[in-house]
Amino acid sequence: MAERIFDKKNVILLKINEDELNSFLVDMDIGDDGKPKYRLDDFTRAIINTIPEYVFAEYEGADIPQNDSVEKIREAAHCIYKIKDFELMKRWCVDNDMNAYVELTNSSTAKRGEFGELLLHLILREFKQTIPLISKVYFKDSANVPAHGFDAVHISANEKILWLGESKLYDDSKEGIKALVEDLNEHINTDYLNEQFVIIKKNLENNSIPNREEWIDIITNCNKLSDKLDIINIPMLCTYTHDIYKKYSDMNASDAVAYHELNVRELKRYFDKQNKMPLKDRVNIILMLFPVNDKNELVINLHRRLWHMQNI
Repeated sequence: MAERIFDKKNVILLKINEDELNSFLVDMDIGDDGKPKYRLDDFTRAIINTIPEYVFAEYEGADIPQNDSVEKIREAAHCIYKIKDFELMKRWCVDNDMNAYVELTNSSTAKRGEFGELLLHLILREFKQTIPLISKVYFKDSANVPAHGFDAVHISANEKILWLGESKLYDDSKEGIKALVEDLNEHINTDYLNEQFVIIKKNLENNSIPNREEWIDIITNCNKLSDKLDIINIPMLCTYTHDIYKKYSDMNASDAVAYHELNVRELKRYFDKQNKMPLKDRVNIILMLFPVNDKNELVINLHRRLWHMQNI
């Protein structure tokens, strides 16, 4: 495992690491009162720390002058809040604006999970050693409408793999999985992938990732659907509320591990049953399952951190 980039306190535990299934848990600690402590603050800090890179699609090594670093962070936070869903969530969670809550619950994207993309970005960077290729925020903000496309577009520089990811943040795990399967059916087809490859190629021509010319050549010559599928991984992250953190104080204890594995294996079977996509046997799909203590608690804490980040 390479050195952590954002999760420097190692708060995220990788529990199952298989070709088609990854699972994660938030590590526990002991509070000042001697009671078990769910590491919400460390977890949300790691997620929030990804925002500048997530917004600007810059990876480690990109130079930000020291006297510009605070402004760069503030700008990144402002970019997030230009997106309608984030702005609605801020008004509801931070300002207690019930009108925003009503608007959010009636929105077609209300179930997507506004911070799911950030967590997916974090997991890909920390555990798959990928490099971000495209800024989703740029496409959302520039068009002033929700972006169409994958929630994450990353590459593995050494393996020549393109990671096209989807994410959902739900209270109910099975509802999140069903939503992921819907995305899978909408996105894995010739027309959609052709469109995405055009966007990716344009972005490659304007950034400085390692082996840029080689990547441009690969994308340019990927004309057949079969060629595209050969270089793609599809990580699908479902983050959901679960009671494991209330039942156990040590996520590495054998009983907690067994309880977690029972949960994620059952959800993997559910995913496989729901997934009837014709190309499923040709696509390298990695289901990523991440139970958290409380999805709403996580979202509210993230909004508070983001709000402060925007106003530093």
